[in-house]
Amino acid sequence: AYAVGGCVRDWLFRIRDTVDLDVTVEGNGVEVARAVSRVLQGSLQVHQQFGTATIVLRRAAHGAPRTARAVRMDFATCRKETYAKPAAYPRVTAGTLKDDLFRRDFTINAMAVAVAPRRFGTLIDPFGGGTDLRARTLRVLHRRSFLDDPSRILRGVRLAERFGLRWECETLRACQEAMAAGALGWLNVGRLRKELDRMGREPNPRACLLAFASLLTRD
Repeated sequence: AYAVGGCVRDWLFRIRDTVDLDVTVEGNGVEVARAVSRVLQGSLQVHQQFGTATIVLRRAAHGAPRTARAVRMDFATCRKETYAKPAAYPRVTAGTLKDDLFRRDFTINAMAVAVAPRRFGTLIDPFGGGTDLRARTLRVLHRRSFLDDPSRILRGVRLAERFGLRWECETLRACQEAMAAGALGWLNVGRLRKELDRMGREPNPRACLLAFASLLTRD
């Protein structure tokens, strides 16, 4: 089992109050979630059709410091994704940890930390996310990333503003090409609204909107 994605990024940024944890499992993620829920006595919700599960902890466990916010842990089995067409929902199949990391949006979100006792705390970083994080660089994992999922354009704006990142040159070019192709218009209303709502909850929503506008006007 591995902690993956945003929580790993935040820990490397020395953000310690993360309460949303993503866990991916090379095996059966739902069964691991059931076992964790029994130990931590959290509320468990299984999403059988997606092969995922969520645990919510509303109180401190095992002497951990109490938090005013509930801790949410999302569990999934390692998987890979393919896209039949741009902006479509992906086709999901079982995969390896590397497959699972490769399907993510940016290299800084494509790192994992082992949580199994023998390897606890080991960083797995096959795509150079740690190097990009230290350089404050925002980089996609492959050229078609914004075409596969145009919502990554808005996510990139949020991450860049929140953490003071600069867009890597090829990533910026791919983003602008996707926008010029009308990629954001391929998203359904629900997905677009969700990303805009998230932008509105950022520490500085106005800066995010201005940064997004500048992407539209850059040469």
